Amino acid sequence: MTRPEFSLHHGGLSVSNLERSMEFYRRVFGFELDTKVTSSDGSLVIVHLKRGNDYLELFCHQSPKPMPEHAHDPMSDFAVIGTKHIAFATYQAEQMHAFLRKQKVEGLTGIYENNPHYLYFFLKDPDGIIIEIVSPKH
Repeated sequence: MTRPEFSLHHGGLSVSNLERSMEFYRRVFGFELDTKVTSSDGSLVIVHLKRGNDYLELFCHQSPKPMPEHAHDPMSDFAVIGTKHIAFATYQAEQMHAFLRKQKVEGLTGIYENNPHYLYFFLKDPDGIIIEIVSPKH
């Protein structure tokens, strides 16, 4: 049997402040609100943000639990089973890095060149969720 065609639809993130996170992903990455659903008891709001064909799903629970300590640092988090980060691709690593520096994002690392195929760097969203920017080496 041949595998049917498919594509990645979205990544999901739990956030502590929905409005703050929506503003961050709009301002920094250009995502706009696509859909919004609130649970019947009001304890959970789920939004899909869209940018072109890319989606992010944000979950905002009325009583969120804090991020585990290991998840604050990408290098220590790699040893823990589970989702590590989301990544956005660019062909302009230096320009993207400069743009993010101007946006004063938290946790912005330098650009790593130790991968033979990619340049990459990390930043954090308002909740400290790790985001990677990856760019093919020319």
